[in-house]
Amino acid sequence: MKITPDLKRILDIAVSLTAEKNYSKLLEKLISECMDITGSDAGTLYILKDNKLEFMIMRNNTMNVYRGGDGEPIDSVPPVVLDEKYVCAYSAINKKVINVRDVHADSQFDWQGPKKYDEITGYHTVSMLVVPLIDHKDKVIGVLQLINAQDSEGNIIGFSADSESVVFSISSEAAISLSNMILVKQLREMIYSFISALTTAIDQRTPYNANHSYNVARYCEEFAKYLMREEKERTDFEYITDSEREQLVMAALVHDVGKLITPIEIMNKADRLDFRLPIMEMRWQYFKTLLKLDLAENRIGTEEYEDILQQVDDGIELIKKCNTAGFLDEEKIAAIKKLNDLKIVDRAENKLVEFITDDELCEMLVVRGTLTAEERKIIQMHAVYTDRILSEISFQEDFKYVRKFAAAHHELLDGSGYPNGLKADDLPLEVRIMTIADIYDSLTADDRPYKKAMPVEKSLSILKSMAEEGKLDKNLVSEFCKYISENN
Repeated sequence: MKITPDLKRILDIAVSLTAEKNYSKLLEKLISECMDITGSDAGTLYILKDNKLEFMIMRNNTMNVYRGGDGEPIDSVPPVVLDEKYVCAYSAINKKVINVRDVHADSQFDWQGPKKYDEITGYHTVSMLVVPLIDHKDKVIGVLQLINAQDSEGNIIGFSADSESVVFSISSEAAISLSNMILVKQLREMIYSFISALTTAIDQRTPYNANHSYNVARYCEEFAKYLMREEKERTDFEYITDSEREQLVMAALVHDVGKLITPIEIMNKADRLDFRLPIMEMRWQYFKTLLKLDLAENRIGTEEYEDILQQVDDGIELIKKCNTAGFLDEEKIAAIKKLNDLKIVDRAENKLVEFITDDELCEMLVVRGTLTAEERKIIQMHAVYTDRILSEISFQEDFKYVRKFAAAHHELLDGSGYPNGLKADDLPLEVRIMTIADIYDSLTADDRPYKKAMPVEKSLSILKSMAEEGKLDKNLVSEFCKYISENN
């Protein structure tokens, strides 16, 4: 079989259309190649949506009109309803190629639209070739309309039978690719809607985490774009592709999915004692009652009574003050420990009543924050649960690193992070970015139960300190600080 230049050109067009992965660019290639190979002066590409043919691309060489490129919607032109009186609708409904030599001599279809366009613009529509885009499932997904075929001298002629066959063949190839793209797009939209629902469930589980996942995702996306923007000449970071950035953002959205398993009472713990304080207050009143009873029955003298009562009142004040403090110094820790010696005997019940129990003392000896060491371990398990939950989702090629990125967001470069103590060599750029974004949002958040929002400059200072300690990527932190300064 001999491949002629014309056949080779058609084959090359088909290969090019099949290889194109960008939806908008595929549409542009389709109309451009078909106009070129048939010598058309103008063309319109419609996509079938909600039983209407929506204008996607309008092109007219004589009028120098090219609308709808790069996915730009043509909102000013209403879609064509599926009524057989319109030639493009007829083609879609009947899956037929329509070849009209002169629209002014045709009585089968309503040509008011083209004629009105001609009146307004001064253009002269004559010949027209209308081809349905039919995919591999024999489903019409759109219509290609070519206008005014021209000969080598620029004279308007009718479309040949060969043009019909060639355009239908090319359009069928494009339709299959478009259909696959639409399917992929729908699947991606389904994935994102699922991820969005999951993220909302995470953040709405507690009022103290209402926007965290979305904030981290936003920081990750914006910062990744900031790093790779064209006007910046960078040599110290590997390039982040659109696919990698998309995976980073998706990972950021679900990085805290493990918190769905974390006990809510720990996540919502606003102070050290939490629900224990009201119980303690009732016991302190009981303690004072027993103290008065000892005084009344002469088991203690007035001076001793007043001394112990003062210790109790001072202890109550100390507990309440330290309960909500962000940090406890050594002096306060020592004072709290001393309260463990404050006890009284309930002689009627023959039992010892403590001012503070061992469990309460453990809660109060938390130096920073509100969580005990055991509670912190439970919170940290959310990273493990994130990995386990995401392992149940079949992330395909385009999202194959989402689970890895999400599960590692608390790992640090020096190996001091959790849950696996990974080090720098095990932490890709995307994870390093997400870790910085996660820490920054946690520091600046104003919806946390255990702290007030930290000022931006102080938060950035903490990131810099962590970078100096080898926990965070120093170059990335430096760039992140610039990014925040430019956008704050």
